[in-house]
Amino acid sequence: MLLEELGVSRKQIANNTDGKKSAFTFRHFAHYMFTEETPMMAEWSPIQISAQSGPTFDKNVFKFLLTGVDDSLLVVAKSTKEQHTENVGKIEIVEEMISVALDELGRMFPEDNLESLDLDDQERRISETISSWQSTLSLRQSRLDALVSSRRSHRDQLADFDARAEQIDLTLSRFDLLGSVYNSDLERLEGLGEGAEALLAGAQRTCPLCGADPGHQRHAHGYEAVELSQKAVSAEMAKIRAEKADLTRAVRSLSMEREGVNARRQAISETLQGLDLSIATARPSEAQARTEYERLDRERQRIRNGLSLKSRIDALKKRRAELATFKPRRQSKDAVTAGISGTAGHDFAMVVQSILRAWQFPGEPVVSFDGRTHDILLNGSDRRSNGKGVRALMNAAFKIGVLEFCRERELPHPGIIALDSPLLSYRDPHKSRHGELSEDEVAVKNANLNTYFYGDLAQRAKHAQFIIVENDPPPEDLPDDSRVTTFTGPFADTGRKGFL
Repeated sequence: MLLEELGVSRKQIANNTDGKKSAFTFRHFAHYMFTEETPMMAEWSPIQISAQSGPTFDKNVFKFLLTGVDDSLLVVAKSTKEQHTENVGKIEIVEEMISVALDELGRMFPEDNLESLDLDDQERRISETISSWQSTLSLRQSRLDALVSSRRSHRDQLADFDARAEQIDLTLSRFDLLGSVYNSDLERLEGLGEGAEALLAGAQRTCPLCGADPGHQRHAHGYEAVELSQKAVSAEMAKIRAEKADLTRAVRSLSMEREGVNARRQAISETLQGLDLSIATARPSEAQARTEYERLDRERQRIRNGLSLKSRIDALKKRRAELATFKPRRQSKDAVTAGISGTAGHDFAMVVQSILRAWQFPGEPVVSFDGRTHDILLNGSDRRSNGKGVRALMNAAFKIGVLEFCRERELPHPGIIALDSPLLSYRDPHKSRHGELSEDEVAVKNANLNTYFYGDLAQRAKHAQFIIVENDPPPEDLPDDSRVTTFTGPFADTGRKGFL
């Protein structure tokens, strides 16, 4: 939860030069927040998290705090033993793949000797055979298609002739009915003509009433109308006979066309019978060629699958040979750079230097950064060259320097610093178990540094919280918002006796 609040969850820190990583936890932050009395005056670097953490891990945690860049993207380098074990495992997997592929090849060609199996020659020969059969199949298919197309065309012609014959038969039937009508009309007109002749013949006799001769008769009794009607009948009969003659010619023409249509239908029917026989003969031949072509194509595909499998086996054998010659590579000692760069180290040293000068450390101290140990050097001297009280002040300035460095660059920091006995130089040498003061500790004690120390922390408390555990009380002029708690010990009657 705390890491989530600080925005640094799921970060990784490299703990050796091989790139192996461990998760960054709040315990690593706590090392820069809470410093007990023993590590406060210790001779080792303040970045040392524990005796088991290792210098690479300590430097990388320090780097992460000052840069905000972790080692999540760092590639892990395997040791020679791990590389050898991994290579052996790869060889076993490749050998298993080769065995599986050989078994599959044996199932594909159970009757052949796999050692002498020449699939390239088989593929070449069967491809030539397939090419020949492909030509044969193409010819037979083309011939069958031509026969089927011709039969379809003749069937269309036969259907056309059947339709024409049906039309002719229907027309002749209608013409026969029309001829019957013509004959009936002629018979009727002939009857009318015979009646008119009979009437005209009777008109030349003696009148049966008065006995007058035809020359002395005064009334014609409608003979003129009869004569006119007789002429009309004769004209109509002539017209009908002419139309009947035309009908006879049309019937004769249609009958001849009908005979021609029947003849052509018969010829087409005979041709269709021949085409049906040819198709019945050609179809099995085409089917046989197609079946043989498909069988050869399946066989060629089986051979090609075998070739692909053999190619895979050869590639696996080549890979196995490469793995057999593998030699583990030793990781260079400087393959993974631990800690911060010289530039960042210098910037950090300047922050620590400003803190010591704000505390009025005697002699205008000059702080530099030791890239090897990732510790600070005070006036060119390392931590061990100073007394316990000075080492405690250096540790306190270091931890507060990390806080100030992170604040200036807007990097995550919990904002809490708890220091146990940072002002060890102000101890009573006669009562303290740490003994006499060294020369540099005496200089610090005489510089009235403790007053400036608390005053500087009071200024910095605007953006952080500082908890100082000391044997001596702080100066009286602390800000009003500062809180001072005095522990009176287990035998006192008043005051707070302990931390609980």
